[in-house]
Amino acid sequence: MNITELRYLVAIMQWGSVSAAAKQLYAAQPNISKALKNLEEEYKIRIFERSSTGMIPTEQGRRFIEQAERVLEDVDLLSRSVEEEQERCAELRVMLPHATYASYAAVDYLEQAAHLEKMHIHIREGGSMEALDFVLRRGYHLALLRYAMEDDEHYSHYCARRGLKMEPVMDFEYQLLTNRDGPLAKHEVHDLAELNQYMEILHDDFQLPGEEGGDGVRWHVNQARRIHVYERCSQFSILQRLPTAYMWASPMPRKALEQYHLVLRKCPAQRQRMRDVLVYPDKGSLRAEEQAFVDLLQKQAAQTVK
Repeated sequence: MNITELRYLVAIMQWGSVSAAAKQLYAAQPNISKALKNLEEEYKIRIFERSSTGMIPTEQGRRFIEQAERVLEDVDLLSRSVEEEQERCAELRVMLPHATYASYAAVDYLEQAAHLEKMHIHIREGGSMEALDFVLRRGYHLALLRYAMEDDEHYSHYCARRGLKMEPVMDFEYQLLTNRDGPLAKHEVHDLAELNQYMEILHDDFQLPGEEGGDGVRWHVNQARRIHVYERCSQFSILQRLPTAYMWASPMPRKALEQYHLVLRKCPAQRQRMRDVLVYPDKGSLRAEEQAFVDLLQKQAAQTVK
């Protein structure tokens, strides 16, 4: 017995025949006939008598249907309670790379959900391999992966084997992020060796496929002058205070550049293509709060300075 079979049974009682029930429920008539047969065989009773005027319930059948109606009322009440609770409570667990546009999307989502009575929201930053682990084994709903396009086949196969759906967000080339008044803001770098006289800021908590450590960028050349950071506030503060500092950055919201007095500069010496891809378990449609975050993420991605 399942809930659908009970709904078919009550519909036969309400509409008087299998064909009429099928029409009202937009269901296939053989499916409803099979459901009735399954219930009669499972409980070893005859629920309906067939007549020229339609389906007439037996005495046992009538009592069975009355109990089925009570079960369905309880199920519908439970469903409504869950829906109402979901409307009052935002629950979201998402893993993000160090991408400013993604953090802005998270804040946009929090603003939308602020009126709710309950919020259970986890926003975590890290590398792509860590993000996949959190989605596969730690109960996170969504992850935004960032990787070099040359690794696309690796990630595509990895996600497909583990039942994860991939949704592209943006492709980009890293640019130099630096103080608007610093020397690199006005200088076009044609040889990466030119950067050795400046100070590089880099995130150091990424992990490439099959490698220990590494920040996802394979073309760093500044070995002598580096500052390793692990969260976004430090990087912006350093760039504000040290005009000779720089870091490789993805597209950013214009308001973030203006707020921190920074500028993005294209670098002809660097052409590695990167990709941001959203991943989540491929088990049907996203929940309302998940889709709301995805919509905001796509919106912020479209508004970035590239």
